[in-house]
Amino acid sequence: MWISIIIFFAFVAIFTIGFRYTVIFATRIVARNIEKTHKTTESIINTKLPPKEWISKWGRKIEKLSNNHVDSARKDRLMLQAKDYSLKKLASLIKYYENSNLVEDEETRSIILEELREIGRSWEEEWDSKIQH
Repeated sequence: MWISIIIFFAFVAIFTIGFRYTVIFATRIVARNIEKTHKTTESIINTKLPPKEWISKWGRKIEKLSNNHVDSARKDRLMLQAKDYSLKKLASLIKYYENSNLVEDEETRSIILEELREIGRSWEEEWDSKIQH
């Protein structure tokens, strides 16, 4: 009987410790994602350009094609894919700031949203110059 009680308490202790560290680990992941989102937003607002990690996949492929002047249709398709992907990511950032509690106040929220929307309009119109940075 005592062995059963000791095993039960050991199980509860291990479960509690495991749960605690799982919560700590999950909190760190969430904090890292929030930090990355805010740094990405800051970078976009400061440079008016899509972050390199958003367009690097297409940039490498386009660079390979620019050495081969034959395949301009594929290059145009890749540019369009990069544009669509970046605009979707920007739209998700806008949605994040519309709903986030992690903004200082409503005035700050409206400034950030207006900047991001203006940048989105700029990317829509002048994408070719944006991806060549």
